[in-house]
Amino acid sequence: MSEKRGLNGGPYQYDDYGTVDKQPIIDQEELSSEGGIEMSAKAKTPVPQEETCFFRDGERRIDFILVYEEELETKSSNSEVVKEGKWRQKFIKNLRKVGLEIEEENVQSQKKITTFIKLHAPWDVCCFYAEDLCMRAPLQAHPNPSNNWSGKILKMLRIPNMMAEDVPNKPLDYYTCAFKKSKLNRFLGSDNHDTYFSITQRGRIVWEILATTAYGKRKHAEIGVERLLEEGIYKAAYALHDGTFEKPKQPIKHEELNDRQILYEYWARWGKWFKYQPLDHIREYFGEKVGIYFAWLGFYTAWLLPASIIGVIVFLYGVFTMASNVPANEICNSGETFKMCPICPENIGCPYWYISDVCIYVKISYLFDHPGTVLYAVFTSFWAVTFLEYWKRKNASLAHHWDVLDFEEEEERPRPEYVVKAPAYEKNPITGVKEPHFPERARLPRIITGFAAITIMKEWCFEKPFIIHELLEIGWEITSHD
Repeated sequence: MSEKRGLNGGPYQYDDYGTVDKQPIIDQEELSSEGGIEMSAKAKTPVPQEETCFFRDGERRIDFILVYEEELETKSSNSEVVKEGKWRQKFIKNLRKVGLEIEEENVQSQKKITTFIKLHAPWDVCCFYAEDLCMRAPLQAHPNPSNNWSGKILKMLRIPNMMAEDVPNKPLDYYTCAFKKSKLNRFLGSDNHDTYFSITQRGRIVWEILATTAYGKRKHAEIGVERLLEEGIYKAAYALHDGTFEKPKQPIKHEELNDRQILYEYWARWGKWFKYQPLDHIREYFGEKVGIYFAWLGFYTAWLLPASIIGVIVFLYGVFTMASNVPANEICNSGETFKMCPICPENIGCPYWYISDVCIYVKISYLFDHPGTVLYAVFTSFWAVTFLEYWKRKNASLAHHWDVLDFEEEEERPRPEYVVKAPAYEKNPITGVKEPHFPERARLPRIITGFAAITIMKEWCFEKPFIIHELLEIGWEITSHD
């Protein structure tokens, strides 16, 4: 297995952990002899973006932005300000060593200066980290299947499907494999360096760099932009959207809209709440993690429909049978027959009361506690099990469709803080991949320290009641002697 050394001195492995993200869509489809779709290496021409999505030269795309603020009236001799400034300088210096290209923009107000640091990952950096992150690369495209069980049922019943809608620029599906720079010429669109890596992939690559770059002492785990954000050294770190979400004022074909405009027009609107979600478009723009989340949300909402219908029927049954409920009628018609004891001592103001006073509460409780609710509870238990099993099927189908079946088991990367503290790399006997490893000699002191801390806390929890009891007895004896 090949290794390379990264900025922070730790080895970066190929065939390591990684993620599966979307690949660029390619034009000029041609049917292959195997039944798939072969595509030329020419990538789809991107929709013109706003100037704010690029560096000043108008060519290099902004992949990520860091933001920090400086008070105009703050004294430069302040030790905290000096330390934060040194951390920022070292962090930016290390980012340049990795290969990121940086450009700054300053915005000054009356009280502070806000600095926006624009980051761009060049081609070589993207290739290195795409291989390190084990990203998927497209080999051959084929039609994207879209099956919907509710649509099939409505079609069989010859009922118009109001939930269906044609969304333009549907992403193609691909046969993929792990990205290898040595096999670059075999991947679709690899001749166009500007558009080969998608915006989602570039953002993931830059985030990986930001998460693993040191800004202080490595032995103190002073590494990664997340800790800088927690310390307030940077106010924000984010990626830019792919252009505006608003449609242009002049007429334009739906096929010419960018991904964000398509999602806003066909998904992120109140008028589209009853439509099928364009999951492939969501995954294309936001990535698999967000796509799976909205797939679960839509699946769960759809499955709540039969449960809610049965629940309304059970509730109405309680409303219609309330008048014939014998216990409620006896309580409500008892008048002043049954006098009840006060809920607290009478000498502090609690009066006697009559059981008929709780008539309204008995009627309300009957709505949620009658024979129909027992049947509804049984139905809910079966519904929950069925929902879970069908979601497993849906989740597996999407994972196979998006090529992320083995992500959790094989491609999830370790935490940067763990990697930076690990003194060695060892081969995993299960996956055969080199991983950060703590030898037993380095692991034993940590285990002993953790065990000692847990033992002390447990002893304190067990002894605390006895200590409090003894203190109370001593206090009682002192009070008695006085």
